Amino acid sequence: MASATTYELQAGTIDAIAPGRVRFIEHQGRRVLFVNYSHCDVAMLKAVAEEGHRVIAREQPNSVLTLNDVTGTNFDKESVAVLQAMVAGNAPYVRRAAVIGISGLQRLIYEGVQAFSRRRIPLFESRQQALDWLVQE
Repeated sequence: MASATTYELQAGTIDAIAPGRVRFIEHQGRRVLFVNYSHCDVAMLKAVAEEGHRVIAREQPNSVLTLNDVTGTNFDKESVAVLQAMVAGNAPYVRRAAVIGISGLQRLIYEGVQAFSRRRIPLFESRQQALDWLVQE
């Protein structure tokens, strides 16, 4: 019988990895900020959210298109609070936002984050669908 091993990343390692999970990509000639929360634990999710906010806050108000991937991420009370704060704090800068990777009980958390932030962030089944929606006028 095989056993799974869990590795905890040190804070310095998390801080070094997080910036690589937040980057601008191009789709149909438009810049989209890809925020990769996939398979994050709470510490990594928090670091990625902070990096995302740092990047977004340097942009013009109501100008940023964001694609957020939460595939395989488990949420607890702390991570939900982090996401709620991030979504609310980024609102003045974000023109459109989309989410991919939500399944099962994550849908309840997704609905709660939207209700808390008073923002509608559409959920898409694929990255391609989300990107196509983000860049349409």
